[in-house]
Amino acid sequence: MEIEPTDWFPLDDYAPVRDGWYEVQLVSGDTAFAKFGDGEWTEKPLLVFTHWRGLSADPAGSGETQTISAEATLAEGVRDVLNVFFPGRGDEVHQPSEDSGPSKGT
Repeated sequence: MEIEPTDWFPLDDYAPVRDGWYEVQLVSGDTAFAKFGDGEWTEKPLLVFTHWRGLSADPAGSGETQTISAEATLAEGVRDVLNVFFPGRGDEVHQPSEDSGPSKGT
């Protein structure tokens, strides 16, 4: 399946009309993902971004429906990745989720 994203929209001029995950363009030119919901960016990269675009030019025609369980699974994956790169220190050391199996390197 080929992904046909929307055009890039300047963050200062436009906001998404649908809640969900979007690709964002960082000031550096790199891209990341951010979540838009309830009229604001609720989960976003630590670095500043200037543009956003939808992951599907026609969400209704993509045949995919987003569910709470899909969002929860995505959030758990994001958390696991962040824990690998930013494990925390001292009392703030992150613990793996109970269902996380051993990593490939062990």
